[in-house]
This record gives sequence, C-alpha cells and structure tokens, in this order.
Amino acid sequence: MPDKIEEKPLQVEQAEQKEPELELTDLPGIGEATAKRLISAGYVDLMSIAVLSPRALSQMAELTESTARKAILAARKGLDLGFTDANQFLEKRKEVLRITTGSKNLDGLLGGGVETKSITEAFGAFGSGKTQVAHSLACSVQLPKTKSGAEGMAVYIDTEATFRPERIKQLAKGYGMNPEEALKKILVARAFSSDHQMLLAEKVSDLINGGNPIKLVIVDSIMNLFRSEFVGRGMLADRQQKLNQHLHQLQKLADSYNLAIYITNQVMSRPDMLFGDPTAAVGGNIIGHACLTSDTLIQLSDGRIRAIVDLNKNNSLMAANFSRMKLEAAENDARFVNPTINKVYEIKAGSTIEASPLHRFFLVEDFSVKEEEARNLKNGDFVLMARKLEIEGEEQKLPAITVKTVKKISKEGQKVIKEKLRENNVTRKEVCKKIGITPRQFRRVLNQEYPTYSPVIDSLQNYLGLHLVQHVALHETHKHRNIIMSEILVPQIAQILGYFLGDGNFEKSGLRFRDERLEVLENYRQLFKEMFNVEGGITKMGGKNCYTLNINSVAIKELFEKLFVDLFDYIGKSKEEHIAAFIKGFSDAEGYISKKRPRITLAQKDKEILKRIQLLLLRLGVRSHLRLDVGKKKHTHLDIRDRDVFDYTRIGFTATDKQKLLEGWVNYCSNTYTKEMTPVKRKELWHLLKDAGLVPSKIIKHRPESYQYVNVRELRAAVNTLMRTEIKDMQIKRKMEFLISLLNGDLRFEKIRSIREKANSEPLFDLSVPKNENYIANGFIVHNSTYRLYFRKGKKDSRVAKLIDSPNMPDAECLFFLREAGLSDKE
Repeated sequence: MPDKIEEKPLQVEQAEQKEPELELTDLPGIGEATAKRLISAGYVDLMSIAVLSPRALSQMAELTESTARKAILAARKGLDLGFTDANQFLEKRKEVLRITTGSKNLDGLLGGGVETKSITEAFGAFGSGKTQVAHSLACSVQLPKTKSGAEGMAVYIDTEATFRPERIKQLAKGYGMNPEEALKKILVARAFSSDHQMLLAEKVSDLINGGNPIKLVIVDSIMNLFRSEFVGRGMLADRQQKLNQHLHQLQKLADSYNLAIYITNQVMSRPDMLFGDPTAAVGGNIIGHACLTSDTLIQLSDGRIRAIVDLNKNNSLMAANFSRMKLEAAENDARFVNPTINKVYEIKAGSTIEASPLHRFFLVEDFSVKEEEARNLKNGDFVLMARKLEIEGEEQKLPAITVKTVKKISKEGQKVIKEKLRENNVTRKEVCKKIGITPRQFRRVLNQEYPTYSPVIDSLQNYLGLHLVQHVALHETHKHRNIIMSEILVPQIAQILGYFLGDGNFEKSGLRFRDERLEVLENYRQLFKEMFNVEGGITKMGGKNCYTLNINSVAIKELFEKLFVDLFDYIGKSKEEHIAAFIKGFSDAEGYISKKRPRITLAQKDKEILKRIQLLLLRLGVRSHLRLDVGKKKHTHLDIRDRDVFDYTRIGFTATDKQKLLEGWVNYCSNTYTKEMTPVKRKELWHLLKDAGLVPSKIIKHRPESYQYVNVRELRAAVNTLMRTEIKDMQIKRKMEFLISLLNGDLRFEKIRSIREKANSEPLFDLSVPKNENYIANGFIVHNSTYRLYFRKGKKDSRVAKLIDSPNMPDAECLFFLREAGLSDKE
C-alpha cells in the first residue's frame, strides 16, 4: 500500500470542459424547466441531445415528436457530427482514467485499473471477493491521479446490505488515508426495490451538478432486486427491458461525467457443466457479449442495410419490443470486436447466420419468449425473426447530371449578333477566346445555322450583353437529344435499376441489356422512353436466341454509375412501391417460376445481393428462404414458395408467361390448404384450454406425440375460443394475450433447418443497443457490459480473477489475496 498522502481539496470536473456554442435552452421547445429535467437525467450537452431519437426525447422532455425532431436537428447543426480520424479519437481517449483496485495483478488484468466511461461487471459466488473489490475502489478513487486514483468521490448503491464502514476504515489506513475523511467521500444509499435502485442512479446527476466530484458509482449487486421482483419465465421479457433501461442509465452517467461504473452480479448454477466452474452470471444476455461474423447484415431504421463490420455507434436500428411483439427503432451506443473466438455456429432458418456459441436467440416456452445460446439450439427449434419491417421510407433525390444540349441561332439572331460585334468594335478572334469556340466553328454558327453547345451560346449572350431567347432554340441530333432527367427516384426508374442489376452492363457510351424475351426488352425500352425521352435500339444476337437493348446516352450512363455506388441505400430508404418495383425489375432478369410447384426462385452468383434483397422483401412482408452454394456453379437461390407466393403478387413479373404462372399458383394455393407451423407446443396449448374450462378435443385435434407443434389455423381457433370465454385466472389471461400478440405482431418464428459448428479465424462483432438489447441481424442478439470479471476462490485463501469479456483486452486471469489492509498480490 502507498505511504500516507497529503490531503487536498477535491476539484469538481465538469462533464464537458469545452463550452458548446449553444445551450440546451437555445434549442426549439426546450425552456428552463425542460432543460433541468434533461440535465437531471444526464443529458447535459448538445451531443447528448443530438444522438437521441425524436421519440426518446419527446417522452423524456414531454414534447411533441415534431418539436423534439426540431430540437435534435438544431443540436446537430450546432455540432460537428462527422467522423474523426483515429488520432483525434486517441486524444479523446486520453480523458479516460483508470482507478486502481489495490492489486497490481488485477490492475494489469484490466489494462491499468477500472476504466472511466465504462461499466465493469464482476460476478462470482458468495465470498469470491466482488464486494471487497468494491470497497477497495471506493477508497482508491479518492487517491491523486498520480497514484492511480481519480481525485473524486464514490457513490455506493447497496442492494444486499453489504456495505461496511468498518472495512472502509481498514482499507483507508492501508492506502495511507485519513479513515474519517475517506468515509465522508463515499455516499451510500440502501435500495429496497428495483425502482428505488434506478431512482438512486438517476440522482447521481443531481449530486454531480450540486458540486460533488463523483468519479465512481458502485452497484452491489445489479440483479438482486430484479430477481426477487420478476419471478418466472413469464416475466423475463419485462425484467430484461427494465434492466436494459437501468444499464443504459448507468452507461449514460459514465459517458457524460467521465466516471467509472462498477457493478457486481450473482451467479446461477449450471448443472450441465461436468468440467470447469458450473456457474454463470445471472441477468441473461443483457450483461454480456455475443458475437456475429463480419458479413452479418444489420437493418437500420431508415431502410439502409449495413454489414456489422461497417457500423460504429449512434445508428438507429430496427429492434424488437417483446412486450408488444412489434418492431421499433432503437439506437446503438457501441460496437465491439472479439478476435479470440475460434468457432461459430452456422444456423439456417429461412436465412443464414453465423454466431458465436454464446450468442442468444429467442424461442417460445410456456407462452413466453425465452433466450437460448446458439450452442444449445437444435434442428426443429423455432427462432424469432422479423415478419414485416414497417419502415415508411421517403422520396429519394437523384444525383444531378449535366445533360449536354446543343442550340441553333436563327438568321434574325445572327444579324443581331453581327451588328453588336460591329457596334462594340470586337473582333471574332477575341470573341472566340472569351466563349470557348474555334473561329471555324464560330463562323459556321454565325453564318450557316450550325448548332453548338448550349453553354457556348449562353456565354456569347452574356459577353455581348444580349438576350436572344426568341432567336435561340434547342436542337436535337442523334448524339445530342433532349434527354429528361428526373430529380427524384420514381418506381419506374427503380424497376429499371433492378433489371440492370440483374441483366445490365455498362458500355462506353451507354447501357446494354440482354434477354431471351423480346417482350421484356420492349417493355424496358418503353420505360426508358417515358422516363428519359431516349429511344433504345433492340437487335437480335446472331446464332443465339437472345436480344440486346442498347441505350446510347452518356448522361444516363453517368446517372447509373453514380446510383450504383449506393444502390441499396437509394432503394432501402425509399417507399414500399419503389422497393416492389426494384425487386420486379430484378425478378425480370434473374427470376424463375416453377411449373411443377408454387415456387419463385431468384438466382445469383453474388450471395450478398440476395441477402440484401431478402431484407428488402421483408419490407413488403414477403417471406423467403435463402439457399447457398446450389449446384455445381455454387449459385445462391432465394425462394418464395407455397402460400408466400400470395404476397409476391404485389411485385409480379413483366413477362406474360411468368405472370400467368404466378396467378395460376395463387389460385391453386387459394384452394389448397398449406399448413404453417407455429412455435406453440400442442401439449402446452392442450393444457391451457383445459385449464380454461374448455374441452380441447373440440377445438384442436388430438394428435400423436410426433405432432409436437400446432399450426396457425389451430392456434387461431384456440385463441378465438379463449377470447369468447370468460376467464378470471390472470395466468391464463397472460398466456392468451401472448398468443394474440404472437399471431398479430411483426415477428414470426422460423424453424431451424440445419445447424452446424464451424472453425473460425476471423474477428467477430457485436453491437450494444441499450433500449431494447436486440437488433435485426438475420436474427437477434443482445449485449451491454463492457468489461466482465469473474471471481472465484482459489487455493490458500487466494482469489482468482478472470477477464472474460472486454472490447480491447485479451482473455486472461490473475491471483490476488484479501488482507485487512486491502487487496494484495502477495500470499
């Protein structure tokens, strides 16, 4: 322990040293009272407002969403929200402090101590040393920065009556501090309910704004009250949502005031573990990391689709609200990289995802949503996926393209120009230099009514001070036509873009399409005429049953080149009718409809294109199945089959034969019942009906045990009967409400067709979404805590600390000992 240190007054460190140009009260709709509410909730500056969603700000500040949106836009305008280079980010990281635990071994494990602006979680069995470390940190945070302290105070939120002032005195002496002064700099509160615990965390902002230099918040323990109040799987979703809010609140404190959060957690028994430590942290995947491969696609709430490797923080994602079984927008506040996971599970359930063994998926059990790690999933399990992505979309502005046009000057206009030249005593050579034309060409324009580029005519008028509107007219040639360029993306152009993605090529002076169906090319030639006023030429290829459509226009080529840089952004952010048109165009190029069964197949070599189109189909509520490495050529297929072809009628085909086949299969499916299975077990539904005083056999058929799940028709019949029945039992009502939300929500459960373990050598990625703790990524995943430490008892009164989760530190472990004077590295 260090020698006795000299006491010095504590200095209050503000959340932001640099004053922003605007104050909170300068934002639209935010007055003094509203600003105080925001500050007390930890939203102390423009940046904290700028990254909020309008809905979150409206609820917090009691504003309308329209006013909240204006306030957020004003905050963003007052800040530089662009990217910064790594050097600038490194400078920002220099603000982070590391608080010593008292053990050099344990500090080394954490990269120098417990980090500010982060949540550090310690979990372990009773007596493993979690609370002892908390007491040690409550003292060490008061040390000078030169001695690995933070020169601040600690807040200790005690949920288990574990705080001991006597122990603080012992530790203070070991640090060379005055025990009485050390106690004064620790603010302790006993929490008696989860709501009380969250309220105490909210009050930390008030303490800091009141002049207390708090640099550490301890919650010992995070889960105790939540576990006692939310009992059983039926309340799991509610518990996790509430815990999400609490952890987000703590992370907000850490970010706003550059303080450290240290939370302890309990462990639960894992009897399935035959080797190693049979315990795991409670709280599920709210407090922990799970990881996905870098090519996993994340659905953003504005319609864009991004690979997880390309995301950072402050993105608005689509996430599930389990209490309503609906999808909504939620912001992520961090992205993590884990380079140490050596195996993943490839799971195929309509779409395909590769996840780490600890990644948790959502299943249904006993009429509630439950979590299950990837390593425990099996074929036949139903995992939660999106049914329809309700994203409104908006009008997309197209890139501006300069279309080269030519003009002609009439004979009357020529006379006016010649007279003006004589009047100004200007030579034709001087004019040519000024307006950018050769003397020979100028002579043709002035004497022979030759056309020339419009900018040359405009420059000539400006130079001579003339207005020749009535004497100048646009002129069309084979090379220079009066092309129309739309300023916005319309469905017809979206359809052409989809067709070009499948069957188009860039040529030197335009675009080229090839198709064996002349009817289809004629349709797209007509679309080009309507949209761009360009006549395409169709020719038959020699020796092949194929036709070519050529669009000769450098301007259109330039437009398509610019659009294709961010093609899926333009389409994804558009409205549903644009998405339907785009997929129709792609289907015209790459789509096939079977004559033997109701199945539409989109085929492509590039699987990334079909993975994105699968997410676009969800915008229209169209369910599809992705198949990888099909056939010898290893193509990717996207299938829409059986009753799902109903939903594809909104898209359709241009080719008459394909469209007739589609209509025929729709009629066939209308007269043929196709069973769609649900994740509700037949035995559980049977008992529910029986508990409600009903006769199950009159509602659903009694089946052999091999019929494990009920289909949609059976489930609807059961739910309709329950709704007509007077039910007083609250448990039965809760189960019935769950089934109703399951049938009517934005989510569906898809059966796992295959699951296999694969070796992995690439980094894996995870996002933190504090509000909902899940996001759409071919499935769902949750995460929050930054650093996770596992404590257990070792030999000879030692304690073993293992770092099992960190965004920037490798997995490792160390030994330390608990002594009267504090933590020690020596036996």
